[in-house]
Amino acid sequence: MDVDENVYVDEKAFTDVATNKKKTKKVLSIIFITLFTVLIVAYFVMVYITSKRFNPGTIIDGRDMSFKTVDEASEIIKKDYDDYKIKVKYRDGEGVIKGSDIGYNVDVSGSLKEIMNSQNPYLWFRFDKTEEYTTEKIISFSSEKIEDVMELEDRLDTKSMIKPENPKVVLNGDEYEAVPGDEGTEIDLKKFQEGLEAHLMAMDDEYNVEAEGCYITPSLSVDSPSVQECVRRANDILHAEVFYLYGETKVPAITSEDIAGLITIDKMYRIMLDRDEIDELLEEFARTHDTFNKERSFKAHDGKTVKIPATEYGWEINLEGEGSRVYNDILSGTAVTREPEFIHKGYAYSVGGSGTINDIGDSFAEVDLSNQKVYLYVDGVEVLCSDCVSGKVTAGMSTPAGLYQINIHQRGAILRGGEEPVPVDYWMRFVRGIGFHDATWRYAFGGDIYYANGSHGCVNLPYESARIMFNNTEVGTPVVCYWRE
Repeated sequence: MDVDENVYVDEKAFTDVATNKKKTKKVLSIIFITLFTVLIVAYFVMVYITSKRFNPGTIIDGRDMSFKTVDEASEIIKKDYDDYKIKVKYRDGEGVIKGSDIGYNVDVSGSLKEIMNSQNPYLWFRFDKTEEYTTEKIISFSSEKIEDVMELEDRLDTKSMIKPENPKVVLNGDEYEAVPGDEGTEIDLKKFQEGLEAHLMAMDDEYNVEAEGCYITPSLSVDSPSVQECVRRANDILHAEVFYLYGETKVPAITSEDIAGLITIDKMYRIMLDRDEIDELLEEFARTHDTFNKERSFKAHDGKTVKIPATEYGWEINLEGEGSRVYNDILSGTAVTREPEFIHKGYAYSVGGSGTINDIGDSFAEVDLSNQKVYLYVDGVEVLCSDCVSGKVTAGMSTPAGLYQINIHQRGAILRGGEEPVPVDYWMRFVRGIGFHDATWRYAFGGDIYYANGSHGCVNLPYESARIMFNNTEVGTPVVCYWRE
């Protein structure tokens, strides 16, 4: 097969292909340049925007502030404090102060500007990066408005405040002790306001007035030396007590219970005793314990009880001046045992379980005028039982009934009062000119001799009976004379 060596070539076709390639390359270049230019413009637009706003991923005070201006962020943050209030805790309750009432304002603009200035706007494209910030808040409020709010709070009204009290020394059981006084409700207003403003600046939501030490405290505590000295002194006085000696018998006159009612402690911790009350206590004591010139019951030798009329026998305290002595006894702070000043003294003194007072004792002479008998007891033992002759009834010289005591005890005496002086060996006078004595001129004793042939009032005894009587008595020995009903 023959080949035609002459082939036709269209040069234009080759030229169009090359031209198309060039055109395509040019278009692509234009598109690239355009896109690049757009990106560059967009980048710098964003740079401009982020120079006025926060970068993406900016977290301020826990809130996303991406692309927010300082003013926008400031308003967002400030809204958190629009309803700010602080609770004020007092001893006796709570109060609330609203921020809106005191011009409370939170300014974060300065801090936000610093945050914005610290950010690089050229790095706005770092969407994958989060930056967290905390603002520094500038707090402001009106002190004048705070004062206005304080004036509306009753607890801050000085007229209604209760002043604090120093400790009190009180009797608790059988001891004095110091106890805190009423802490009161008085508040140092200057300190209160200073503390409140400090808590407002700290944006606290609670203000404990007591914890801040705003309450005015007492000048003394229970441990203060003056208070403790008062406690010690009061207890010494409380346990002082005063015991009276009636003969050898110790009788409680002023007890701790009595003293507790006498003590008054003033605000200066001075201890005072009620002198008038001391006198009243002593008068009551005397009414109970004095026996002088009192009617009494007496258990005779036969066990029967007889009435003894009131006579000048027994114990009687001289109350004049005794109150002052007892006052000083109590202030001594010790238990005092002493004999009071007596106007009269009995022979003995004892108090039975029922409170019955025996001022005769176990050694005494007993004269049963109705039966004309004399008995003598020494330490409870009968040492004499004798007939006697008492005062002559028909002549109006009856021996008087009553309780007496021997006031003259004489060996050998001349008795006068009759027609002639009469010598006796044993003379024991117990009332006026009347007493026991031997009567050797009598040949009989007892019976009803006394009625028409009795003495001038004395109790006549046989000689031996008079001797026994004399040898077993002394000045002061009680003599009980009675008539049977």
